[in-house]
Amino acid sequence: MAVLFIVGNFAGLQPASGKTSVAAALVATANSAGKQAAYYKPFAAEPDADPDVAFIAGLLQANSGGPDVPAPRPLANLSEETAMGEVRAEVSRLESEAGIVIIEAPAIAGHVGRPYAQNQKTILVLRTSPEPGNRSIVDDVNAASGFSAIIVNAVPIHRRDEVARELAGQSVPVAVIPESRGMLTVTVEQLAEHLGGQWVLDPVNIDAPVERFMIGGNILDGGPTYFDRYPNQAVITRVERPDIQMASMGEKTCCLVLTGPGEPTEYIKSEALKREVPLIQVRTNTHDTAEALAGLLDKADARTAAKANHFAGLLEQYLGAEALEQLLR
Repeated sequence: MAVLFIVGNFAGLQPASGKTSVAAALVATANSAGKQAAYYKPFAAEPDADPDVAFIAGLLQANSGGPDVPAPRPLANLSEETAMGEVRAEVSRLESEAGIVIIEAPAIAGHVGRPYAQNQKTILVLRTSPEPGNRSIVDDVNAASGFSAIIVNAVPIHRRDEVARELAGQSVPVAVIPESRGMLTVTVEQLAEHLGGQWVLDPVNIDAPVERFMIGGNILDGGPTYFDRYPNQAVITRVERPDIQMASMGEKTCCLVLTGPGEPTEYIKSEALKREVPLIQVRTNTHDTAEALAGLLDKADARTAAKANHFAGLLEQYLGAEALEQLLR
């Protein structure tokens, strides 16, 4: 039986530390191990419409089912002993119904919570702040105490190894997780909506993730070589370039964005239909279309089943399978 309490926002860090992603990843890990997990967010700013609660409740329902997710209480009740007693009673109920209970702390800076169960293990989730003058992530980890594991989330890729070396030798497991394109994806449908594009054919695979963009133009490499390097890519190219469109329409391309006036050829439509590659058409030129991608990442939402599984893989890779297994015991 494991009760895992996930806290963040420690010592002046960003509010979006990644607690819900960690909770969802632990649910996914428990499910893959054949264990039943329960989730609880005791306090929330919007108790009746908390998106984290709705997301993980749906994730549990889609997998192993398990205990109902209790409704959160208002943040104003956080310091009330009556509310805390009710919360502990809910945790005790969940313990009796599931092998793993995952509790997510509210998004309040500096909140580390009080014990909800005798066997509670607390996981601290940190994310560095972009504000100049703030303490380094190393200082924050060194100041942490009383935790069973520490997760440093979304570290810039070029600093990941450096931070990992600086944090080596901690008394508890530390995961230094780099920024991941897989957690920043948008869907093909979100891309089309953002660009104001039109579907050339009946849309298919609109929930496919878009990790990166490739511009089809005057390239020196052969088309298949150039467009076969990265998975989950959207290719932006002029509508009158069927040669580029055909060269890019491989397994790693999730959609084509056709720019400028005109219509795609019937052959391209036929191949896209056969290969189930969505075609999005915009009337702006390729340069302006690429510029219009600004702000698209604001639509990226980590609350998807695919991203829960992706983060579970990151957690296993950077925390370690043995440490992760110990947490879930």
